[in-house]
Amino acid sequence: MAMNKYLVFLEQREGIVKKASIELWNTLQKLVAVHEDIAVCALLAGAADLQLLQATLVGEGAVYCASDHGFSLYNPECYANLVADTFKREACSALFFADTILSRELAPKLSVRLKAALLSGSPVFDAAGVDSGSVRPVYSGSALASFHSDRSLRIYTISSFPIITPTPSRVHIDFIPLQQRCSVSGEELFPLIRMMTMRDGIQDVTEAGIIIAGGRGVGGADGFALLEQLALLLGGVVGASRPAVDEGWRPHSEQIGQTGRTVAPALYLACGISGSVQHLAGIGSAGLVVAINSDCHAPIFDVADYGIVGDAPLVLRKLIDAVQDFLKKK
Repeated sequence: MAMNKYLVFLEQREGIVKKASIELWNTLQKLVAVHEDIAVCALLAGAADLQLLQATLVGEGAVYCASDHGFSLYNPECYANLVADTFKREACSALFFADTILSRELAPKLSVRLKAALLSGSPVFDAAGVDSGSVRPVYSGSALASFHSDRSLRIYTISSFPIITPTPSRVHIDFIPLQQRCSVSGEELFPLIRMMTMRDGIQDVTEAGIIIAGGRGVGGADGFALLEQLALLLGGVVGASRPAVDEGWRPHSEQIGQTGRTVAPALYLACGISGSVQHLAGIGSAGLVVAINSDCHAPIFDVADYGIVGDAPLVLRKLIDAVQDFLKKK
């Protein structure tokens, strides 16, 4: 049986590989553990802390590292050339991206260049472990649609992954440097207008394990101070619904939902969020959902594991006091 080779794109930001990319690699390695005719390799564009990366990866395979300075910041043409060249050289059958803002632009470019099918959502694997399509929510999460391709080459942007339980028995990662350079002048074709970086210690909302999200029910921009306080106590980050962002209370980078970010935290606390279908489409992969809302008929309670009916700011103050008391006793 012919070997199927999968290429994982490891996305880095300021030298740190994104958690979603690492989880994508590790999940595919679980698939390899039970199917010997599948191999996984990865591509890292830009310099990163390889020791830190090695400590987080499981399984075995090669990670091709293009550390030329030109790859440090995202450049569409440079990245497309690099990924396409690596994909062809390694004779891969499928290319996997974590579903991020970068991949939503880069994956379609590569689909045209490689003449590969572009699939999003959660990949589907047949009995032999070979990728055969994807499943993703449609109509704002009210239905699931299955997509299949007759093309031999496929590109996936992964927002969620099927549960695969086997654990790789060994870890052997080879980091192989690439001499390829960014052949397109980023300063000429893609000028850097302004660099914006997140504050030290603050996670991206798509990377966080705990999200304290607020909507119009928190009352205003000042109401988000309570969410920030609770997020700090729990080691999480603050998120927002579209109405809160439209009001100017929070930046768009924190918006969660169909027109914002798709998140998959272990804990999602929705404060003053009614739960429109557009918002629910962004939290479908969340682990535990807790809702606080004054309206007992709010749609958010239909998907919440636990619900508290009450004024969000009042409940948050009591919750913060309870967490602080618990932490003092530890």
